[in-house]
Amino acid sequence: MTKVEDAVVAPAPADREAAPIADAAAADTSRSGRGRGLTGRLNAGVAAAPVLFTDAAVVGFALWTLLYHLNLGLNLRPSVVFLGWVVLLPVVAYVTWKLRRRDRVVRPADDEPAGTPAEAPADRMALLRRYALPVGAALGAALFAALGTGTVTWWLAIGLGLVSVISAWLAVSRRGAPADAGAAPASRETTPAQGWVVLVVSLAAAYFATLIGRVSLDDVFYVGKSVWVAERDEIPFRDFLFTEGVLPAGSANPPLPSFEVFIGAMARVLHVHAASATWYVLLPVLAVFAVFALWRLVQRWAPRRPLVAFGVAAAYILLVAYFADSLNTYHLPRLTQGKSVFVHALIPLAWVYFTDYLERRSRRSLILLALLSVASVGYTTTAVMLLPLIGAAVGVALLATRRVRDAVLCFAAVSLYPVLSGGLVQVLRGGIETTVATYAPLLPLRTIYELTLWLGILGVIAGLAVWWSPLVLRAGAPRQLAAGAVLAVTVLLIPGILKVAGDVSGLRAVLWRVLWILPVPALVGMLAVIRLPRLPQLARVNRVLAFALPAVLVCVFYTQGKPMWTDDLVQTKPTWRMPEARKASSFWIKNLDNRPPGLVLAPSSVMRALPQVTTEVRVVLPRDLYLTDYGIGTEFSRDRLLLARFADADRTVSIYEVDAAMRRVGVSLVCVWKSNTLVADAAPYLGLERIASRKPPGAMYCYRTTASPTAGG
Repeated sequence: MTKVEDAVVAPAPADREAAPIADAAAADTSRSGRGRGLTGRLNAGVAAAPVLFTDAAVVGFALWTLLYHLNLGLNLRPSVVFLGWVVLLPVVAYVTWKLRRRDRVVRPADDEPAGTPAEAPADRMALLRRYALPVGAALGAALFAALGTGTVTWWLAIGLGLVSVISAWLAVSRRGAPADAGAAPASRETTPAQGWVVLVVSLAAAYFATLIGRVSLDDVFYVGKSVWVAERDEIPFRDFLFTEGVLPAGSANPPLPSFEVFIGAMARVLHVHAASATWYVLLPVLAVFAVFALWRLVQRWAPRRPLVAFGVAAAYILLVAYFADSLNTYHLPRLTQGKSVFVHALIPLAWVYFTDYLERRSRRSLILLALLSVASVGYTTTAVMLLPLIGAAVGVALLATRRVRDAVLCFAAVSLYPVLSGGLVQVLRGGIETTVATYAPLLPLRTIYELTLWLGILGVIAGLAVWWSPLVLRAGAPRQLAAGAVLAVTVLLIPGILKVAGDVSGLRAVLWRVLWILPVPALVGMLAVIRLPRLPQLARVNRVLAFALPAVLVCVFYTQGKPMWTDDLVQTKPTWRMPEARKASSFWIKNLDNRPPGLVLAPSSVMRALPQVTTEVRVVLPRDLYLTDYGIGTEFSRDRLLLARFADADRTVSIYEVDAAMRRVGVSLVCVWKSNTLVADAAPYLGLERIASRKPPGAMYCYRTTASPTAGG
């Protein structure tokens, strides 16, 4: 029996360089470095680096998170827990090595799974009947979603998206091989040549990440929490930004994530500043981690030329990464935030482990998947929402092919710890007092699409990458997994579904992240290796596409997107993520000899910087967004907002109200830019006495309040 060639966007098998399995085994032995001396061993190490590094990172951070969660009941010093983790690192190395040695499967040197028969020349009418519907429906869905503006076009986009993914699944499953042909081994391992390319790209990304000067408003919390842990060697379970544990923890500070505590404990043990540990030590490591994770997914899912797909995916991340909260902005510009590591490293690795398990039936991949779920919870609470969603998407795809056992195991491996850990932590801590963020309504569905997939021509490209993925990926598990994920996301984008989910769960503020379960950069990279059916009259077209598609895609990214370095955000040397003048001014305030105790009022940018410098200086308003947890209309919040406007030289504020607010809040020091004449003019009435002056750059005056405050922070 013969099989029909893939559709217009479906991959065809690569030109076969048939070799006996014995030869492939010999080649694999050669790659391992045995018998090839130092050069051979070096090449083998480079080829194995992406797998060894990422697996070790998952196992290591999962161990740290388990220790951290255990410590929620023991309440040991974070530095003690960190030292215990270091002692256990040899166990991590041993487990990673043992897992690496398991399930090594040799496969033929072609691009299709072992056992796939050679395909017959394509029949054009059969192709048209089989693939016209999924290809055309996906094109319509992408166009309506990315270029439409109203409710009707959105309904058309989602309707066509459902038609596309369902018809693609049916088309692929009718090809002659069962859709669940997961017994085929996974794609061949990284070659030394590929390993060197990926290593160079990862090291370049690591260095480039340290040069990005882009400021994230969330850093006041993430870095500030690490600074607190480093300076005080305790975990701040209650508010640490406005007060010293007087107020309950805000919605941004749940107890589950362990990432910021890890950085703070590491900084304390190494005797370095927590911000330096964040930007100079951990950021480069995380950049390598994310690049290796991207490569592993592309290498597993690409039907051919994985380096080309990897290069286009990397270009997409680099060139389409400017606007706030867009998917790629969470890569190098914000990679020290746990949610960024989750979306750009752990989610791709989750799909790698799913693929390996389904194609190898290995306990290794299932164990790694379970450990990844533990590590994910340590990085971000978003994992508690998204990992069960991924598990459900995979489970539905497997149940459709009656693989009930695999569906249950996959869902359990990726979902059990996120679901159970929240309740367990609350029991161990006796119910930590937290508030729930209700300030952010559910975003419009087209905005949710835009934040992950963009609009305009970039949105069309990303939409095609998503809805075509069940056709363009390597046959077998990758297509099956992609179909499940795309179906889940498309269903969730039906108007009303997310609203109901938000009302039931109370997670309206973060439900826009449901599209993060899709490894969008990797899927976009797959578009670069699309090949038309193997018809004689299309042979020349395929040769042109092999070079033209990657070039066109990168050109579109460059002309239509905005790269990470837009607005001169790249520095000439590694830097903290704050302007040097702001950093220097913050340290100057910290080191004032005559600084009185109490709260400091300063320009808003400086008040956001000071918690990242030290916990010794308490500021009036670290960030206005966090006030919503304590009631934006309360006197507590109104006073702080008013004082911040005063420090920012807003002349519409009432000096009489400022005077009363300063007394209620407990301001003892006011530091402003020398250009702020409002404060200088109001100083006599407010009883401010100048005690310090700083020269440019970052020229400031500091005033001490002479009246006794009536309240304290």
